[in-house]
Amino acid sequence: MRIIFVFLIFISTIFANDLNNTLKNEKIILDKINIINNQLIQYDFYIKYQNYQKLIQLKHNLSLIKEQIKKLKRKRQTTKIKKELETLKLQYIAYKKQLEIISGGKDNLFDSIITISPLPKPFHITNPFGIFSAVTYEKNLKLIISKYEKSYNELDKILALLHQKKQLYKKLNKDTADIDITIQDFKLAKNIYESKLMQIKTESKLYIQNIKEEEKAQINKLITLIITIVISILFFTLVKMAFRKYAQNLENIYLINKIINFLNFSVAIIIIAFFYIDNATYLITILGFASAGIAIAMKDWFMNIFGWFVILSTGNFKVGDRIKVVLQNGQVKIVGDIIDITASRIVIHEDVTLTSYTTNRRAGRIVFVPNNVIFTNPIFNYTHNGLRAVWDGIDITITFDSNHKKAEYLAKEITKKYSKGYTDITRKQLNKLRSTYNIKNTQVEPRIFTFIGEYGVVISCWYLNNYATLNLRSKISAELLDAFLAEDDITLAYNTIEIKKKNEQLTQT
Repeated sequence: MRIIFVFLIFISTIFANDLNNTLKNEKIILDKINIINNQLIQYDFYIKYQNYQKLIQLKHNLSLIKEQIKKLKRKRQTTKIKKELETLKLQYIAYKKQLEIISGGKDNLFDSIITISPLPKPFHITNPFGIFSAVTYEKNLKLIISKYEKSYNELDKILALLHQKKQLYKKLNKDTADIDITIQDFKLAKNIYESKLMQIKTESKLYIQNIKEEEKAQINKLITLIITIVISILFFTLVKMAFRKYAQNLENIYLINKIINFLNFSVAIIIIAFFYIDNATYLITILGFASAGIAIAMKDWFMNIFGWFVILSTGNFKVGDRIKVVLQNGQVKIVGDIIDITASRIVIHEDVTLTSYTTNRRAGRIVFVPNNVIFTNPIFNYTHNGLRAVWDGIDITITFDSNHKKAEYLAKEITKKYSKGYTDITRKQLNKLRSTYNIKNTQVEPRIFTFIGEYGVVISCWYLNNYATLNLRSKISAELLDAFLAEDDITLAYNTIEIKKKNEQLTQT
């Protein structure tokens, strides 16, 4: 008996150990299954698949409830049956709402767990700047394909985890039917995904090939355009060099450079337009509407351009001319030399002149005057068509009892002495101008006028002087003053105040 008892104890110990080992193995397997489940739910595809399974289950439940409702409607409508019908209808509505939320309009397996959007269509490159957009487009296509390939690899990882899970279920002797269905579903999704992936890869290669061909065509067109513009620039450069060789003065060279530069720029714009605007009618239509709108919005700017054309075509003044511009109804007067004429403005370097002395008390500034001023304000040209002299006048007043004839004679001799050089030059220049303008009075000798003034006799001396009048004016003024003061019978007159004292009263005369 003791031997039998010991044997039974031994057998029970073995069974207990085996049971413990079995339980430990089951726990290890269950832990592995949990790890696999945790890994699976990290994949978006698997989460979508679970929603798809819920969708299938909800459809099944809806179908069952629908059949139950039909059966109950065939029965006699007692209070109990009515309550059951009401409960089933509410449950049917709840399931239907859940189905709408989960399905999202996707009723098949592939659409439920995988979404492959169509590739962005390639665009046509119509200008060189489109090459940069094409490079970005190629990068985007490659990123999209890379993303889809990554998703495809995730399907392989999910299938591998499902197979591991199936093997673990077999070790536990559990039913693997649900896992088999899941594996089959994912295999089907993988096959469809692979087909779709191959399709978009083919489309991507075709799109990139088309883009690269258009890039190459645009690069070739750009190279041709650059060569054409370079040839145009070389041609106009040669034309400028030829004009410089035969031009007579610097002003002509400057004007010719301006005109040739403008023509060169215009030709370049036209070349670019013909290279990149395929439809000439479309170009003309756009330019028509654009010009109308721009002309209204930028009226002053266009008037400046038109004024520039008028300046260049008429030649009324050019770079190097001394001019006087009167602005703001005579409140602003500018006298100086033109140092540049652009498409929008005239640039004047202000000089020390009589206007500076009497009005501005400032000089040496660079003044920018818009070209449209030629249509609205007077512009005085001191050096038009080669003229280098203007009439300048000095007034000096002597007393009524002075010898005004002697004063007039002295004034004439002094002005003749200092203005002789300008007189001879101006005579020749006026004779040349008579071929262009109807000039009747060509007298160039100094002119002396005598007037009765408020305080005495005014001797007004007029003589030809350089357009920069202050130097000669200063010399003649000093000479006249010295000459009149040296004569006993000539007395300078000026405003005086005489105070007489009589009977302790002051009388002012």
